[in-house]
Amino acid sequence: MPNDRGPSSLGLDSTYGDASIYVDAEAAPRVLGRLRGALGLIEDDGPELTVGPVRVYGERNDYAAGRRAHPFDFLQWPTVLECEAPEGTPAEVVQAVTAVLEALWHGGFKALAACDFEDELPARGGADRYPRPAPAPDGSGGSSSTWWKNLILPGKRKGRNL
Repeated sequence: MPNDRGPSSLGLDSTYGDASIYVDAEAAPRVLGRLRGALGLIEDDGPELTVGPVRVYGERNDYAAGRRAHPFDFLQWPTVLECEAPEGTPAEVVQAVTAVLEALWHGGFKALAACDFEDELPARGGADRYPRPAPAPDGSGGSSSTWWKNLILPGKRKGRNL
């Protein structure tokens, strides 16, 4: 099946050909609109925008649980921005994805990139900004430290002994 977005100078098997950016925000069109303004993009490409050699389009994340996701479960955040690089050098792709991530972070969005080159992105694509807490020493996989208690809404604490 031919690539309907045009030929890629990076090649179909390039590790720089695509990236997914998970965003903890509803409504992909709103996220793209804010990105468009933050990046100073004048033309309106509808549900898609272009940053350097990268095409970015937003979708509802099919893996979103439909409830407020845990802050560290980025795979369940409601919006995913798919970034495709049909052309450009690896350095240009890294620069473009960096610009998108930084614009999201400066705009107050929680965003994390999942791609083969995330170690070349600032904060390792966001992984350093949203670290998972260390597992409990007893191996239970969780921790009873205060970080979790602070995430629970005050109204939910009633009647529970935390």
